[in-house]
Amino acid sequence: MKSFESLRVPKYVQLMVRLRDQIDQGVLKPGDPLPTREKLMKEHELSLSTVTRAISELERQGWLISRQGSGTFVARANGQQTPAPQDNAVVGLLLPHNYPGAQELVSELVHEGEQNNIEFITMFAPSEQEKELNQGRLLLERGVQAMVWFPVAPKRHVSVASLFGKNQLPVVFGERVSEQFPAPWRCVHSDHYNGTQKAIEHLLELGHRRIAYIGPRGGECDFGPIPERWAAYKEKMKEINMWDPDTLVFHPSMLRDWQENRHRVETIFRGDHAPTAIIGFDDATVLEAIKQLRTLNLNNVEEIAVVGHGDTPYSHYCHPRLSTVSPAYSEFVDLIIRSLIKELRGEEDGERLVAAPQRLILRESTLTPEGMVSSER
Repeated sequence: MKSFESLRVPKYVQLMVRLRDQIDQGVLKPGDPLPTREKLMKEHELSLSTVTRAISELERQGWLISRQGSGTFVARANGQQTPAPQDNAVVGLLLPHNYPGAQELVSELVHEGEQNNIEFITMFAPSEQEKELNQGRLLLERGVQAMVWFPVAPKRHVSVASLFGKNQLPVVFGERVSEQFPAPWRCVHSDHYNGTQKAIEHLLELGHRRIAYIGPRGGECDFGPIPERWAAYKEKMKEINMWDPDTLVFHPSMLRDWQENRHRVETIFRGDHAPTAIIGFDDATVLEAIKQLRTLNLNNVEEIAVVGHGDTPYSHYCHPRLSTVSPAYSEFVDLIIRSLIKELRGEEDGERLVAAPQRLILRESTLTPEGMVSSER
């Protein structure tokens, strides 16, 4: 029997899990009558309302079927999955409260969900993992049949994943997570590596070669945007024989400790081999860097080409407007919906990890000498 105490799972959900386990293990077979509500109440020490709610949710998910005048019966065989229901499937959407582009992403998912009989219940998780776990519990209480989940901390997601796993929820990840967790779920992630490569190639086409990078570095065992963007920059600069971490790579701590690093930065940007372009790990990082460079009264600071990541609102309203790399949300959401439907139907096609392309949005911060019209690539 599963232990739920440490996870504080609602009692009706606990009963749902135990009944589904009995169906999966063949204790309850297709066509078998479900024990009476009175028997379930006594056996599990639950109230009538709790038992009734658990049975209703299992009926809605297709595990049980009620026949008027006859009772409630098991509808699924061991290991079988039924197609997604014809009426709306209720799916939880859990993502960080500060997720870049959250408004556009949620809007696209809700719209595409409506077209595919999927109703999304959206919750935003604070950065603390315990609070993310609580949000997951709240979604379970709402009776969701599956999850689309963007973990707050991709490498520290085990407790939330365990919660979903214990409740046998199909899950589609919206970001790469540690491969150490053996969950048989699908993952649709933004191709951060390819997006950064696009940005660098564009800068090279404009004639820039000394391209600086401002952002954190990722280790080989990490997942997500940090290591992918860092690897794309590092490999491309080595490819063109311009790898120079001493004068072209700046950690974000440089901005936090600006007074300590000011002299070093000024020396680099006033030298004969100063960077002519900058790629920032995200929009906020690169805009803060340009702000600090302007305090040095450099003659060429307005001529530096700048590219960020995220297409956040302030990238539209800064001056000059910021060129940036962003998910292609329509394609990203389309891949998520396809993967979600496959999970709801229990389809096995081998595609467990899918990369969604990113777009390069060109604005005035990468103006060529002849001028440039805002566009996407």
